[in-house]
Amino acid sequence: MQKSQAEVTQQNKQKYLISGTVDFSTVPDLLRKISGLISASDASEDKPVMIDLSQVLECNSAALALMLEIVESAKQKNIELYFENMPATISTIARAYGVEDEIREYCR
Repeated sequence: MQKSQAEVTQQNKQKYLISGTVDFSTVPDLLRKISGLISASDASEDKPVMIDLSQVLECNSAALALMLEIVESAKQKNIELYFENMPATISTIARAYGVEDEIREYCR
């Protein structure tokens, strides 16, 4: 069985792209990388941090947990953050867990 792979790529100072498979095996590394990047982003620029999910190929409930953790981390650091291009799978999972409204608040 092939191991899942996912990457975080910095597009510019305030925008990041997550690509690949976001599942239980890739989320710990993604969370570590994203947390570091968000902490290093320039919150003084008065622009929100954007995380683009358009290149997520596969995902499960771990992707939703990752998003919620990123939101919480950004809140604690007073960083405005949004997700772009949320996969329909995550929306469906969020609805099933009763957190769709909460996660949609951070989607553009």
